[in-house]
This record gives sequence, C-alpha cells and structure tokens, in this order.
Amino acid sequence: MNVDRFFYEHLIFRHEEFVNWKLQLGPIKTTSINMLLQYYVKSGRIYPLRRKLYAVIPPNQTAETLIVDPYLIAAKTTPDAVLGYHTALELLGTAYSSFSKFTYLTEQKSKPFEYQDQLFQPVMQPIILQKNQNTLLGIVNIDRQGLVIKITSASRTFVDVLDRVELCGGWEEVCRSIANFAVLNVGEVIQYCLLRENACLAAKVGYFLSIRQGAFAIDEEQLQPLIKRVPGIPQYASKRGQEKFQLVKKWNILLPETVINQSWEEPNVNF
Repeated sequence: MNVDRFFYEHLIFRHEEFVNWKLQLGPIKTTSINMLLQYYVKSGRIYPLRRKLYAVIPPNQTAETLIVDPYLIAAKTTPDAVLGYHTALELLGTAYSSFSKFTYLTEQKSKPFEYQDQLFQPVMQPIILQKNQNTLLGIVNIDRQGLVIKITSASRTFVDVLDRVELCGGWEEVCRSIANFAVLNVGEVIQYCLLRENACLAAKVGYFLSIRQGAFAIDEEQLQPLIKRVPGIPQYASKRGQEKFQLVKKWNILLPETVINQSWEEPNVNF
C-alpha cells in the first residue's frame, strides 16, 4: 500500500496508525516517521487537528477550506475513544437537538479542545467499569465515511444519559431524546445498569422504563432487579437548583416536577 492508498482509507488517522502502516512495509526510525508527517503537513496533504491526530486534505480543498466530520474527530481523539452520551444519541438518531459539543469516553488522560467552533469533550469511563474491566460492555462499531468507529449502544446510551444528565443538555433534552427510542433491548439496559452498582441510577433507569412499559412491553417481573437496588433513603436524581423536586415513592427518588409532569411540552392550542 502506498501513501495515497493509506490517506484514501484513513480520512482521519492517529500517529500510531501511520507508524503501524510504515512498520508493515519495513523497519523505519521514529525520527524518519516524524519527518515524513511534517513533510505531508507542509505539502498540504494532511492537517494536524491536534497532537498525534491528522486529517487528510482532499485534492479539491486546502487547509483553510478543509471541513472535517466532527464525529470522526471525536472518535479518533484517543486510541480508545468511544462516542457516548448526547453524541451517541445523535448518531443513533434519537437526539432531540443537535449540539456543537462532541463527547467521547476514554480511559486515558485527554483535554477538551475546539476545532471549527466545535467542542470535543472527553469523559472518563465509569470507575466501576474500569475496575471490573467492563469498559467495552455495550459498545458497538459503526461505519462512518468508510472508517469504523465505536459508539455506545442504544441500551447503554439509555443508561449513561440518565447517569450524566448534565453532559446531555439537561433533563428536558434527555427526556425528549430517550422518548424517541422506538426499540430498546430492556434486558441489556437492566443488565448494564446493575453492573454500574449505583442505587440512584437504578432508580432513575427503573422509573423511565416504568413510564414506557407499554411501548417496550415490560412486565413488573423484569423491573424487580432494579426495584431491589433502589436507594434505602430518598435520593435526588440530580443536583438541586431552583426547580422543585417530587418524591417517586416506588423508586425512592426525588425527580424535578418538570420531569414528572413533562411540563415543557407545548400546550395544545386550537385555532
């Protein structure tokens, strides 16, 4: 494979991907690889998005006119990047709104950065998943412009966005988005939620599954594992602000009244 073929198959690539490709062709020094990359940058073949991350510049574009798919940038920012939270909702087609922030899960230290007025936000994989080596649970591969990228599945995303509502635009955005799930593997949702070992999260997931029992054909027996994990004392589902909270006794959780009443729904107006 020559370099043109590599660039054609890697619209965005990491430094180590280029190194691995060169090593398949034969031994090469690190300094030589770095010089090659610098040459391709100066000659306008590639553009450095950030340290160790490059985008290929198509023949009909320049570094100044280059438009790069932000989902690919987020998915390649670290070697283990997984698109999650609201970014996963968008790719799954259930997000209520489109954001200019792209969130990826990682176990590596990574700083947020901006490119073309878009924010790329790293979030550490949940500690309990790292501890139990379950970070790949609920991860699926999808094709995006010929590149395989990782995102959280619908089942895992349903749980994750309820866990970190603040990363997803707040309660209204989360509620409207998860309401768009037409199909959901409830068994996978519950299995993943239980592995998170978080009573408050179990209560939130249980509540939102219960209000859509008819849509997902859920029976009470399925919800029992979550009911057994609810908090021993009432817990707030999110940080307290100015809004009022109401206790949902079955799940022993305090939810904002706007969430329970879906009060952001536009009223029906007859003209």
